[in-house]
Amino acid sequence: MATDAQTTAARVDPLAAKRSGQVKPPAPGADTGGHVLELGTTIAGFPHKVDVYRPAGATRAIVFLHGNGGTSGSLAYTLGFSRSGFPSNRSVNWEWLSQNGVIAVLPQGQAAPGTNLRTWSNYITQSGQDDVAFLTALASNVKSRYGMADVSLAGYSAGGGMTARVWCEAGGAYKAFVSVSGPMMSGNGRGVTCTPAVPAPYFVLLGDKDLVLPGYNPNLPAPTPEQSAAGLTGGYLVAEWTRHGDRSRTVCSETTALSGADLSAAGNTWNNCADRIRYMVVKNADHYIPSFEAALGGKLVDTIAGFVN
Repeated sequence: MATDAQTTAARVDPLAAKRSGQVKPPAPGADTGGHVLELGTTIAGFPHKVDVYRPAGATRAIVFLHGNGGTSGSLAYTLGFSRSGFPSNRSVNWEWLSQNGVIAVLPQGQAAPGTNLRTWSNYITQSGQDDVAFLTALASNVKSRYGMADVSLAGYSAGGGMTARVWCEAGGAYKAFVSVSGPMMSGNGRGVTCTPAVPAPYFVLLGDKDLVLPGYNPNLPAPTPEQSAAGLTGGYLVAEWTRHGDRSRTVCSETTALSGADLSAAGNTWNNCADRIRYMVVKNADHYIPSFEAALGGKLVDTIAGFVN
């Protein structure tokens, strides 16, 4: 998937950029007004560092996965949890987390040997780690350490692809799943859709102006006139429509229909299996988070939290 560079550049933090490599974060677990920021926590057996934003009175948790080449800090900044790409107690914006009662958990993807590109092992990108095992252990850790029975997984780009893989292979670890700019892949990206052992709720959002995703499947057939009229204007959108149909049949034996979309100014949304399986094509959104927020008319985290609630 694409790197996070353009996403971060869209919301520049010049002071943080100047401090890059010089900032020493406060000790993990430092308390601010009843809210707790834990930086760089780890789970035994895995190298991933995990940042945890824990507001007072939280009742649920969401694990957020960054994109290819990104960082947990850059994603926290882009989603609005931190006013800097280098989080500290002074930079955290607790308002949304506190109002929504959400613990935000942001792990750092790893770089495979011979590269410094931090990512996830999602069939398309490779981190050199068993990220399914790590994210399964992370869910268990969040549940036991913070007493959260309600833990969901959301990912962006390569993190979205990783979210899809966990849904396929370890769906029982999380309550619900949301992927943004991360189509579901299996094998080399052209295999059949998985049959998950636990069919948890799943929501994928793709932008209809994405110029990154077509590069990963350049030979997909062009949409038919009927598909284009329904908003599936690119081969990657049609491919995910096929996956959406497969997921709907697997989860609830429901058949999807192009004409069944809920239409809005933000895009076309297909809801199936009593709204547990959802696919949205977001109008005028490209690959990057700011364009989704512009099209949706609000924070992306509101859309994510609304689905997993």
